[in-house]
Amino acid sequence: MTTEPQYSTQRFQWQPNRNLLLLCLCLFPLLIVLGFWQLDRADEKQRIVNQYNANQQASPAGVAELLGQNNLQYRSAWLKGELDPSRRIILDNRVANGKPGYEILEALKVVGIEQKILVNRGWVPASLDRSILPQIEAVKGEVQFRGALYQTLGGYRLDDGIAQVEQWPARVGWVSAERAEQLFAERFFPYQLRLDQDSPGALQTGWATVSMQPAKHTGYAVQWFAMALVLLFMTVIANSNLADWLKQRRQQG
Repeated sequence: MTTEPQYSTQRFQWQPNRNLLLLCLCLFPLLIVLGFWQLDRADEKQRIVNQYNANQQASPAGVAELLGQNNLQYRSAWLKGELDPSRRIILDNRVANGKPGYEILEALKVVGIEQKILVNRGWVPASLDRSILPQIEAVKGEVQFRGALYQTLGGYRLDDGIAQVEQWPARVGWVSAERAEQLFAERFFPYQLRLDQDSPGALQTGWATVSMQPAKHTGYAVQWFAMALVLLFMTVIANSNLADWLKQRRQQG
């Protein structure tokens, strides 16, 4: 009787495990979908950053630009008018440097524009006692305010259950130009004005353009795709003799 060398009997063979294969079939598409979702988010954030950079380079908008139909998102603006401190919105659940607080918004009347403009004066810290609202110094008289125009892009909205303001100032969970019309019972310009730090009436300002940079989303996408490849490789290992076959091949070499 002749005995063939050991490597001649070592062939790649499938040894399928139904449960492991089913697990891979469920997880692999999910990881791929999550990877492409992160790539889509990266593209979306990059468009926002590009729009911000383009509009920030433009000259500050005035009344004439506001009356046009141009895209004004993130456009710098210098607007002269008078704020209404008697009706103030206190935007709840705003965090700055890890501290809870509020953003303060007031209605601005600008000469030459029928609609009011919602002005975000910035952030203030919240008291440990939720019943105590912040005391904000009013801006008196007609002043030129400097800031950037911003239109709410959606996102999470805290349902505060407020349909109509019964007492000012009003603490709300979210606000937009559309909701300002409901709360103030007046017409509002589609964009709010977020004040620059050196503008009259500014509190603590400085808003991030995007909550997460495009590169970070791309990094997360790479991680999801890498996990999918690892899952695929481990599934092949677990359902075949690939490990032993590769070991035998190395020994032959």
